[in-house]
Amino acid sequence: MTTPFDFNHAPFDCLSPAERQRLAECVDVAYFPKNACLHEANSLVDTLYVVIKGLISEHGEGEILGYYGPQDIFDARAMLSGRAQHRLLAVEDTLVFCLPREQVLDLTQRNPVFGAFFYQDVAARFAVLANRPLQGQLQSMLMSKVDAAYLSKALWVEAQEPVLAAAKLMQKHHATCVLVQGEKEAGIFTRSDLRDFVISEAPAASTPVGPLARSPLLTIEAEAYLYHAQLLMATHTIQRLVVTRKGEIIGILEQVELLSFLSNQSHIVLAQIERAESIVELMAANRGMEELVALLHRNGVKVSQIADLLSELRRHLLGRVFTLLAPPEMLAHTCLLVLGSEGRGEQILKTDQDNALLIEDGFEHPDLAAICERFTQTLLAFGYPPCPGGIMLNQPDWCCGVSEMRSRLLGWIRSASAENVMRLAIWADARPIAGKASLLGPVRLQALPELDAPFLARFALPVLQFNVPLSLFSRLVLDAGSERDRLDIKKGGIFPLVHGLRSLALEASIEASNSHLRIDALLACGQLPTELAQDLRETLSFLHGLRLQHGLNSIAQGRAPDNLIEPAALSTLERDLLKDALGVVKRFRQLIEHHFQLARLG
Repeated sequence: MTTPFDFNHAPFDCLSPAERQRLAECVDVAYFPKNACLHEANSLVDTLYVVIKGLISEHGEGEILGYYGPQDIFDARAMLSGRAQHRLLAVEDTLVFCLPREQVLDLTQRNPVFGAFFYQDVAARFAVLANRPLQGQLQSMLMSKVDAAYLSKALWVEAQEPVLAAAKLMQKHHATCVLVQGEKEAGIFTRSDLRDFVISEAPAASTPVGPLARSPLLTIEAEAYLYHAQLLMATHTIQRLVVTRKGEIIGILEQVELLSFLSNQSHIVLAQIERAESIVELMAANRGMEELVALLHRNGVKVSQIADLLSELRRHLLGRVFTLLAPPEMLAHTCLLVLGSEGRGEQILKTDQDNALLIEDGFEHPDLAAICERFTQTLLAFGYPPCPGGIMLNQPDWCCGVSEMRSRLLGWIRSASAENVMRLAIWADARPIAGKASLLGPVRLQALPELDAPFLARFALPVLQFNVPLSLFSRLVLDAGSERDRLDIKKGGIFPLVHGLRSLALEASIEASNSHLRIDALLACGQLPTELAQDLRETLSFLHGLRLQHGLNSIAQGRAPDNLIEPAALSTLERDLLKDALGVVKRFRQLIEHHFQLARLG
C-alpha cells in the first residue's frame, strides 16, 4: 500500500487543497538501502526528497555537513539550481518521497508562502514565513484593521458652547466623549472630564467647554491594525482613539470595543495595573501578563508585536510598583530606569532584574534606601530573579545622584575593562519608566565626552566574545559536554546583533534603545546598507521567536527558561531558517570587526 504524503508539515501545510491534489498525483516513493548514494556532487538533480523513515547524510569537503531524518526535506538548493552541491548517502535503509522538480518549481511561483521556503533572499524568506500562521493556527484578531471594529460616531461641539450643551449631546447619543472644534485645533472632552468639572462646582450653563478639552487629539488611521491601537492606548493610558481616513475624522474607537476583536486580555491587565492601590492588587496583573504571553504566541502574533505590547505593560507594572512604594516628594526628584533588554523593550519572558534609580542632585529622603530595597523584594516576589551582577537599585552603584552617576560612567569609560564595558552597555539601553524622566538626559552615554575611536573599539569588542555556531559549510555547531547537542542562541546569535547595533548607535549618537529602532536610525543615516538592515530585522525577530518558544516549552515542563536550543527538536524549516539567521549574524559580526578595526586590539 502506498504511503500517503503528509501535508501537515511546513512548507506543504500552506498549499491550497487544489495545489495539494496536483502534488499528490505526482509524488513517488523510493527505497535506498544502507550506504546507497542518492546523488554525487555536481550531478543533475530533478527531484526534491522528503524522508519517510531512515537517515540520509550530506558530505562535502571531506566532512559530514548534516543529516536528514523523518519529515526532513532535501536538497532544496540543489532542486532550485538543478545541480547537486554535495554527495548524499543513506546511513541506513531509507524510504523517501520523491517530488518532481518541475512540479515543485511551479508551486513556488503560484504560492508565494510556499515559495518563501526556497528563497535565497534571507529577509524575504523570513518575512513571508513569519507572516503566516504556523501549524494551522489563526492570526490573532490583533491583526484586524481598526475600521473592522465598531466605531462610535464623532460628535462635535464648538469651543464657545457651554459644558451643559456638551453633556446633553453625550447623553442623547449615549456617548463617552465629544470632539471640540477650537480656533486652532480640535480637542476632546470625555465623560471623565465632565465628572471632574461637576466636582469643581463651576456653572455648567455658562462655562465654555473649549478650555476644558484636551488636545492635540490622539488619532489612528482606519487602515492601521488593532494591534497598533491597543499599543497606543497602553502607551498613553487612554480609553479611546480618534479614527481618521486620509486625515478626515470618521469616528471614535473605544477601548471597550476591542473586546469583540482581541483574543487576549491586555486591556484588562492594563486596567488592573492602573487601578491597583496596593502591591497585592498588582500581583493579579503580573499573573495576567504571564498568561497573555502564551496566548498571544499561541495565536500566531509576531514576536516583535508581543515584545512591544509586553514592554508597555511591564513598563506600567514596574512604574506602578515604584509609585505605590515611593511618596510624591520622592517621585518628583528621582527617576526609575530599566536597563538592558528591559530597557530595549525586547524582553518578553521574565529575566534578571536590571534597573537603577537616578536622584536629583541635593535631594535626600530618609526612607530612600528602604523603599529601594522594598522595590527589589517586590520584583523578586513577582518572579524577577536578582541580577547576578548586582545591577539593581538597592545597590549603591545603581542608586545615586546624577553628578555621581556621571562621574562613575566617565570612570568606566576611561578604564574600559571588560566588566566596565558591559556595565556601560547595559546603561546604554536605559529607559525611564517612573519619576522625573529628564534626569536621564545629562547621563546618557551619548551626552558624555571621551567617546573616541579607541573607546568605541573596546566597547564593540564583546561582539567577538562568542563564536557564531555555524561552520564554513553552513552546518550548525553544537556544544559539547553537559550541553551536548544544543547551542546557546543568545551568546551565538542574539548578543552579537544587539551589541553590534548598540555600538554603531553609540558612535552615531543615536538615542534609541530598541534594536529595531536602532536599525531604522542607522539605515537613515547611511551606517547600514538597506539589504543588511532588512536581514537584521528579520533575523532578530526569528531568533527572539525561537527563544520565546523554547522558554514557553520550558515553563510548560516546569523548568526555568534558558537559552540553549536543541536543533534536532526543530522542524526542517526552522533549522534552515536558523542557519540563515546565523549566516546573517556572521556577516554582521564581520562588518563590526572591520568597522571598528577590532583586529588591532589583539
